[in-house]
Amino acid sequence: MMNKLMVCFTILALMFAGCNSNKQNEKYIPDEEIDMSDDLIMSDESELTDMPEYSKIRGGESEKIQRSFENAPPLIPHRVGGFLPIKADDNRCLLCHMPDKAPEFNATPLPKTHFTSYRPKIVYRDGKYVVDANQAENEIVETDLDHFNAAMFNCSQCHVPQAEVTVEIPNTFDPDYRKASDKSRSNLKNNMGEGVR
Repeated sequence: MMNKLMVCFTILALMFAGCNSNKQNEKYIPDEEIDMSDDLIMSDESELTDMPEYSKIRGGESEKIQRSFENAPPLIPHRVGGFLPIKADDNRCLLCHMPDKAPEFNATPLPKTHFTSYRPKIVYRDGKYVVDANQAENEIVETDLDHFNAAMFNCSQCHVPQAEVTVEIPNTFDPDYRKASDKSRSNLKNNMGEGVR
């Protein structure tokens, strides 16, 4: 018992020594210098805390924005006032973006991935639904649905409205699309497992 207690105290002493040595380390950066602004991150004077100006253009009248990279979720080019918060039982995005309605509203139609379930295989065992232990580890079952997948109801989790902002940080990212059509369309359903082992 005494040996275990000594080992615990030794470990704790080393941990505290390690924490204290960071402050004397030449590479230590004070919290105040980590912010991208010259002002303190929690300060009201920071330029990054200004309220951005979001689009006031109505849906259907806005110009589509080229995807940031292949299969990137499309950006929202129109105003979203009155749409948020999006709820499972109150999703106004679906009024215009369902594939059968999109042409009428000049909207981007939801892709096939939004009508597909990507879940592990579930079985009912001993009164509970559990992941099938017989399937390969981390295997996902792809099931085409004949309806919108309600698991994807929260559109603003991936799709974001655009705002007029000025950030003095250059963007050097250069997207590489395999096909020109990938700039404005998704091919994710066909390439879902690409690069996954």
